[in-house]
Amino acid sequence: MATSPANGRVVVIAVDASDNAMSAFKWYLDEVYKKDDFVVICHIPELQTLPLISFKRVGLPVEEWQKMMEEQIAKINELHDKYDFELISKKIPHKIKSEHNKSPGQGIINVAESEKARLIIIGTRGLDLVRRTVLGSVSDYVVHHSKIPVLVCPKIEN
Repeated sequence: MATSPANGRVVVIAVDASDNAMSAFKWYLDEVYKKDDFVVICHIPELQTLPLISFKRVGLPVEEWQKMMEEQIAKINELHDKYDFELISKKIPHKIKSEHNKSPGQGIINVAESEKARLIIIGTRGLDLVRRTVLGSVSDYVVHHSKIPVLVCPKIEN
């Protein structure tokens, strides 16, 4: 669709393949979206760890790497297509930005800054206290490092 906002605000929506991300996206569309919004779907894929040895033969596992990367690219394209379809069907101007960053939270902040966003929408993974403490929370990182408002959508139970 459009590649830049004509006027109005730029809203970054951080997504991944989770139901929580889709729930936050739909909540934005139903409750927050304004007619002049320009939406930037932000996806910071977590890259898989590649094996260092081949289990089929001695040497580098190039074939395994290629297969894993092709599968990951297919999943990323499928995710992008899903959000693209939703926004096109609602005639909402948007673009999809996918970048690699070792920290998903920092990647979201970088996209928001480069796009001059005025709002970030993000879902939570719904981790319990122990897992959130050990693994860290992307939404916590974004809230504490963003210079613009962040709307965090909790997991919505049906």
